[in-house]
Amino acid sequence: MLNPEFLRLTNDFGWVNETEPLGTTNAFLNPRWSGSTTTYSDTQSSILDSAASSSWWFDTRNLLIHKYVKTSQNLCCLWDIGSGPGVVSGYLERQGIPCIAVEPNRGGVLASAKRGLPSIESDLVSLHLPDASVGRIGLFDVLEHVEHRGDLLREIWRVLSTDGDLILTVPALNWLWSAADEEAGHFIRYSRRSIRKELAKNGFKIQRSQYFFASLVLPLLLLRALPYRLGIKQPVSDETLLESNGGWPGKLVQHFEVRLSKFFSLGTSLIVVARKV
Repeated sequence: MLNPEFLRLTNDFGWVNETEPLGTTNAFLNPRWSGSTTTYSDTQSSILDSAASSSWWFDTRNLLIHKYVKTSQNLCCLWDIGSGPGVVSGYLERQGIPCIAVEPNRGGVLASAKRGLPSIESDLVSLHLPDASVGRIGLFDVLEHVEHRGDLLREIWRVLSTDGDLILTVPALNWLWSAADEEAGHFIRYSRRSIRKELAKNGFKIQRSQYFFASLVLPLLLLRALPYRLGIKQPVSDETLLESNGGWPGKLVQHFEVRLSKFFSLGTSLIVVARKV
């Protein structure tokens, strides 16, 4: 049975869907696509997949993203670009929000397909989606991995409908830069000002934004950023942070982040909702 979103694009916009089955339910390959456009690796995708079910960090981020998504009046399918193993879109799908996962890494595609997501091995450009045809696009900790970010943002601008939402999360605060960013393949950490300027340059205006993970600013400064500046090897790995379930302290921090982080002007991450202008 064809996905309703694929049928909508074909019937309403004349999209020629050339994706081919990958041999696993919900997994597809775009034959037009031929190479990765991000720095994300198979290893990083595997870490995300294994951590997704138990990590307080991912769980908290999912709750915040869902909070932003559900407050919107936009009920369109969300295209999760650079979806990895479907950590975010898999969660949103379980909350009743239809999603399409688009990921250049095959391991990520297969993992998100197992989560029940229609998943396409591709980048966005190679799908040749029609102009102004998509109602919601998500970039969840993706933009910082893309070297030529303007190219991606301009393609999103082209395919997003005039009243569509671009919802994204990015790592925040350049002074928290550390070896962890280099190992993760980041090109940048953002502030509210820098993400606003980059989005405006590519035709978007921010509707809402907030920092989150304020509780991690001091630990990351002391355990990562300062040692990095002193030439000390990173003492806390991403695996340690992302795979931790946090226990009861994690639950307390999660409660704080979901309900109170909007009142803080600092955080290790930013969430943004933007629209075309």
